[in-house]
Amino acid sequence: MKKIVMLLSFTFLVNLVFAQGIIQDKIYKKNIKTAILHKAGDEISFPVIGLKSSNKLILSFDDLDADVKSYSYTISYCNSDWTVSDLHQSEYIDGYFENQMDEYQSSFNTTVNYTHYTLSFPNENIKPKLSGNYILKVFENNDTSQKVITKRFMVVEQMVLIESSVRNTGQSGYFYNDQELEIKLDFSGTELYNPGSNTKLVILKNYNWEENIVVLKPDMIRENEIIYDNYNILKFNGGNEFHYFNTKSIEYNVENIQSIDFIDNMYHFLLAPNTDRTFKDYIYEPEINGRFKIDISGRTDPTTEADYAYVYFTLKMDVPLQTGDIFVWGALTNYEFSNESKMVYSFEEKAYECRLFLKQGYYNYQYVLVDKGKPDYTYIEGNHAQTENDYIILVYYHDFRGNCDRLMGVNEINSVIK
Repeated sequence: MKKIVMLLSFTFLVNLVFAQGIIQDKIYKKNIKTAILHKAGDEISFPVIGLKSSNKLILSFDDLDADVKSYSYTISYCNSDWTVSDLHQSEYIDGYFENQMDEYQSSFNTTVNYTHYTLSFPNENIKPKLSGNYILKVFENNDTSQKVITKRFMVVEQMVLIESSVRNTGQSGYFYNDQELEIKLDFSGTELYNPGSNTKLVILKNYNWEENIVVLKPDMIRENEIIYDNYNILKFNGGNEFHYFNTKSIEYNVENIQSIDFIDNMYHFLLAPNTDRTFKDYIYEPEINGRFKIDISGRTDPTTEADYAYVYFTLKMDVPLQTGDIFVWGALTNYEFSNESKMVYSFEEKAYECRLFLKQGYYNYQYVLVDKGKPDYTYIEGNHAQTENDYIILVYYHDFRGNCDRLMGVNEINSVIK
């Protein structure tokens, strides 16, 4: 009896720890590819909508099993740190807690067959009641434990006016290649209790949740204004522009495609090789800061007519690194460091190599060194203050009465475009 009680206690503890853990964007099934969540009408947009607005978010993904499955979805409310809130679903969901995904299409005239699923929400079945962080969860067979996809999105009240700017560091030299932010919040017209103490600032670089700065205390409070201007805290590495390629055409090489082959009923795209950019001069390249956009030449609907293909990455290096691993990284790898995106050194080619299975389109990527679990985004790519970057500023207010972290403002700024 004691063993049974201990086992049940342990199981409860494991479930509790899992429930309280940080929820990430994640794909849980190998047959699921190209999971994208964005604002309707803009495939590369940040997934945030206004509370009680008419704005929609679009989730889409491909099932390579190419059959029809019973997929359902729900949303979970999270704290500002992306741990699951203690609130009951009835406190933040207007409508049904769980709903079926019933919009899907089969791929058309592709070498790799798949079923393309689409969801538009909020809809008549489900709407968020509160502002803040949410997780969209897709699961199979009406069983929430059979997770397929989790995706982060946000709902904003936009009650706070955000003024922000980005500047390059004034100091010269290789070790001074940072970008500094200054942020001012205007709470005029709000009835929030002590916003100076209850406000939390989160800043993301290029939509990457792992490259973020969290600020709990402002540097100055002046009437209805809260100011953050400590450059020792509000500072990011400038980094470098992303590499890019385009596989929209199978007929001719475009944008950094070295060759295209058709082998074993599959297309293979070999990219032009890259080299270490650590000490190279900065060169501006127009790109989309790590994201991707599905595209295909000569067709009308890329969502179902774009094919899947193997894409080969090559990073030239005379000798392998003595420590750490190199990964292909960006939205194309879901911003993760997995075995699939890990590069392997070839002594014959004197290069690190990797291949990814991707849908046709325009992609950005970088090479990231991960040593002892810590990513270094500049070790291979270099670091420059003049690099063009996007920054997302999120302003949270902890509502003690509602026991939630409300999202009071969102602002997106660019380090170059003013």
